[in-house]
Amino acid sequence: MDAQHLKHLKPELAAVLNCIASVVSEISTVLRSAGSGYSGTSNAFGDNQLEVDVQVDRLIFDRLASCSAVQGAGSEEQPEIKPLPGQGYTVVFDPLDGSSIMGANFAVGTIFGVWPGGTPVGRQGRDQAAAAYAVYGPQTILVWARPRPGAAEASAGEAAAGAEAHATANGGSAAAADTPAASTSGNGGSSSGSVPGGLCCSAARLAESHEVQEFLLQADGSWRLLRSGVHVQPVSRTYAPANMRAAAHNAEYAALVQKWIEEAFTLRYTGGMVPDVHHTIAKGSGVFCNPCSEKAPAKLRLLFECAPLSFVIEAAGGSSTTGQCSVLDVVVRTPNDRSKICLGSSQLVEQSLPAMQAA
Repeated sequence: MDAQHLKHLKPELAAVLNCIASVVSEISTVLRSAGSGYSGTSNAFGDNQLEVDVQVDRLIFDRLASCSAVQGAGSEEQPEIKPLPGQGYTVVFDPLDGSSIMGANFAVGTIFGVWPGGTPVGRQGRDQAAAAYAVYGPQTILVWARPRPGAAEASAGEAAAGAEAHATANGGSAAAADTPAASTSGNGGSSSGSVPGGLCCSAARLAESHEVQEFLLQADGSWRLLRSGVHVQPVSRTYAPANMRAAAHNAEYAALVQKWIEEAFTLRYTGGMVPDVHHTIAKGSGVFCNPCSEKAPAKLRLLFECAPLSFVIEAAGGSSTTGQCSVLDVVVRTPNDRSKICLGSSQLVEQSLPAMQAA
């Protein structure tokens, strides 16, 4: 990544983001010739792994281990945080989100959450220092939310102390709860207020402290900045309804989708969370809605999928919710936590609240 794109960042955070950009370029090359066969193994969540899942997971761990600013890492394939030789940040990631649709040659992605200090357990999504995702389709696109120039950032020691305090206050490894708690702001700096955010937006006000940038991978492996200050409009007529099986027993979800159909909204849904969320970023509006029901429970991982993507969307001025609070106000109890999620244009996220609260 051109150093010009990393100006005004702490050197350690710049090193982490540069590492992420570099490994995304490598993954893009791997995927051009990767198969979609199963490896015969499963991850910690019980999901059957593709050979490419394992390959990309190993590649990212190897590259993060070589970054002097990364002191720990965990992935959806290996969720427990592993200590690494560096110092400064812990990176969590979903190595290949949507790998089950690779066989159809659909777009897939990689998701990264960058946390100051050590383990993210006991903290909230808004405590991330930065978040990023890559989408691999006809083009390879990298999007990240990073601190704006001049935004304060806590030291790794302060972040680690905060993590320990949160873990103690919230019971460490207890089951996840959709309950907000006071925290420092998402850029790792001073608190933006001890009062939690509303149902659809974190009190961290990330759009004020962070900016969202979009990059395009070039043929020579370099990155070209496409846009800075990416913004998600509050109004939209585009929707991506995930976990539609829940609509069979969640009447509010069924009614919501029917409302959007009757109002001639545009459906944009691929079955991959990264490309579906990226559609909102690319077009500047839209919503990804993933409620649940008793027979179709939440499956998305809070730490590896929901928190980083919500961080990007809220930094772009959009909203996120579990139905009870912003996704970024949920405390990470364990790396295995799962969550409901709706994120995107604030008007549609608000419309989704009854469906999100119904189960």
